[in-house]
Amino acid sequence: MGEDNGILAHVGGGYHAAAIQKLPPAAEAEERSYDVVIEAGHAGWVRIYFQRMRARHHKHSHWFWQAYRAEPVNPPDDELAPQ
Repeated sequence: MGEDNGILAHVGGGYHAAAIQKLPPAAEAEERSYDVVIEAGHAGWVRIYFQRMRARHHKHSHWFWQAYRAEPVNPPDDELAPQ
């Protein structure tokens, strides 16, 4: 069996894309897990966890972000909410 991915299936792709915009470029990022807290429509506030992945094709490669887990979180305080 695979690892538990929380509520990731309930978070739409548009919200994944919005969260990725808050991450550093994948090609320049450190080799570690990153997380972003966003409001994801019907799923509410969620923390999405990302890992940096590398796609290879012959001599070329491309770094990209892959979401691997999402979990519900409490809404942030207004003064701490992302802009």
